[in-house]
Amino acid sequence: MTSLSNKAGFLIGANLIKYAVGFTLPMLMVRLLSKNDYGTYQQLLLVNSMALGLLTLGLPSSIYYFYNRVDEARRTALVFQTLALLGAAALVAVVGIAVASPLIAARTSNPALADLLPLYAVAIGLMLAAEHFTSFMVAQDRYGSAVGFETFETVVRVLTLMVPITLGFGMRGLVIAAVLYALGRLAVRTWWLTSTGTHRVQWRGVRLETFFGDQLGYSIPLWMTSIVGVVGGMLDRAIVATAFTPVDFAVYSVGAFSVPLDVIFQASVADVLRASLPPLIQRGDLGEVARLLREAVRKLSLIMLPSFVFLFGFATEFVTLLFTNQYADSVRVFRIYTFAIPLFMFVLSLVPQVFGRTRINLNIVLAVTAFHVALSFALLKAIGFYGPAVSGVVTSYLSTAIYLRVAMRLTGASLAQLLPLPQIARTLACAAVAFAAAWMLGDVTSRKLLNLLLHAGAFSLVFFAAGLAAGLFTAQDKRMARRLAERLRLVRPA
Repeated sequence: MTSLSNKAGFLIGANLIKYAVGFTLPMLMVRLLSKNDYGTYQQLLLVNSMALGLLTLGLPSSIYYFYNRVDEARRTALVFQTLALLGAAALVAVVGIAVASPLIAARTSNPALADLLPLYAVAIGLMLAAEHFTSFMVAQDRYGSAVGFETFETVVRVLTLMVPITLGFGMRGLVIAAVLYALGRLAVRTWWLTSTGTHRVQWRGVRLETFFGDQLGYSIPLWMTSIVGVVGGMLDRAIVATAFTPVDFAVYSVGAFSVPLDVIFQASVADVLRASLPPLIQRGDLGEVARLLREAVRKLSLIMLPSFVFLFGFATEFVTLLFTNQYADSVRVFRIYTFAIPLFMFVLSLVPQVFGRTRINLNIVLAVTAFHVALSFALLKAIGFYGPAVSGVVTSYLSTAIYLRVAMRLTGASLAQLLPLPQIARTLACAAVAFAAAWMLGDVTSRKLLNLLLHAGAFSLVFFAAGLAAGLFTAQDKRMARRLAERLRLVRPA
């Protein structure tokens, strides 16, 4: 597990930097845009997220599965056919969104989208065409390139989008900047993948080695899963976007703002496991598969459970600090969404994928999305504005329970072998103690930022002290923490 932990730790560390920079963008946007324009911006992002989720065809995940299972010639073919398929999908996205722009504008009661979306569709297509990159870098064990590019791109993206806003070019200037950024991203990513490193692509004779059918046979069930999953995952926002005004959607979007713990930590661990578990399964070493999954849950719980407790408890301070007091109405929505954070410690949906059983993912997502649709509309009528958010969280718990059952069946492991239940309970108890201590500290100063930092500091100190007393941290955890502290020059090398 040490090598896997190091790889995941590398991705996590770089993603922390990446999302710390990206985290500033919505904070700046709410201060520079009116609520109506910020609602329009969030509606553009909603279309972007849905398009990327719907049209990647499951190809990025298929890269992890095939790359180290085929010979060198077919690896080149894998690059070629993935680029070709994503390029075709990008073209479909551009044309489809451009044609649908008047309908989307009418459904969201936002005429501005009719003018902005056709151009923004070009940015979406270019982003989609470049979605191959990270999967190839991880599969090639080029973690430095993967995280280096994404971190640099985030900085460039923030700067690129902020310039037209600060210069007074408005929403159209922002959209033009998004197109330019996406074009540069696609060009540089594709050149780096095909022209650098020990896995440099040799195009001669590549068509003779292509295996479109095999790749699509694996990825299409994942694609169909993504289609249904994106519909389910974006359903709450889509309902609010179409049932309420852009101003209401701005308030809801701030509340639904996701602290990127899943993409920083959970996704990093999942990417490493996707690349590492298939060889174990080929050898029939299911015991080691279960152990690695259990250890991943244990380590992720040390991050997710304390984060959930702290963010739920200090939601008002957190939201109003980041998005100003004009978004105080977003706090209740935010608190609802924090209940999804504990689920980020699980990495169970990848289990059917690494076993090559992608149809299982499709069946699960179809079932829970049907449930989500019914529950969302029922709760929309029952409790209004907050109904879709509650439905999203409830559906997430149902999905996790089903994936847990599937993982137990595929690995032959018991619940205790897959989940460190005593550890989870102790972690939650330590987080509760830490929150009580931080809450009793009160507001020491008149500054929101300083108060929140003091609360966070007190929470962290008490949690780690309680965790040490409760035996939450293994010797390996302590060694990793020591190495990290040495790299950051917080302590002297041993």
